[in-house]
Amino acid sequence: MRKLVESTFVTLGGDISAPQDWGPPYIFGPEQDAYSRDLLFGADALVLGRKTYEGLSAAYSAMAAAEPGPNTDFVTAMNAIPKYVASTTLTEVGWNATLLGDDLAGQVAELKQRPGRYLLKYGTGLLDRTLMAEGLVDEFRIWLVPVTNPPGQRLFEHVDGARLKLTGTRAFSSGVVLLTYAPDEPAR
Repeated sequence: MRKLVESTFVTLGGDISAPQDWGPPYIFGPEQDAYSRDLLFGADALVLGRKTYEGLSAAYSAMAAAEPGPNTDFVTAMNAIPKYVASTTLTEVGWNATLLGDDLAGQVAELKQRPGRYLLKYGTGLLDRTLMAEGLVDEFRIWLVPVTNPPGQRLFEHVDGARLKLTGTRAFSSGVVLLTYAPDEPAR
């Protein structure tokens, strides 16, 4: 059975909205890029909420159209990897994506049953309420970024009573600390 691994950026104040605004230069650099590359290249598919899907698809489609750069292999992999998108408002998706239906938990559970490597979910938001309530997330990789900013969307803002155990830490020279957590109850 494949695992579902979630990776998300969060400020010291708990904000997850707009990491493209407050994340640089902390989340980019040789160490962080190598880690992100290994994380993406180890996955079979992405699981995304609507907002994350829309932001990433616009950004990576534009990067693919630009001149090749040092992260061309990452951009190519991001554009090519299969994606599963949870949304109650979208009726169509592109960018090598499949729209998940009304039985979101059942479909994600079925994806986890398929053979292969792990599923990777970027971002934390409304989708997590369902995934965590159904015990479908196996691991959280939370990038704690050393910035503060006005309140925005909060990490686990829509999740009730999650209990996690710390399973690993890693500090990057930029000051980011990667915290790896697993649910206290094993995922299914």
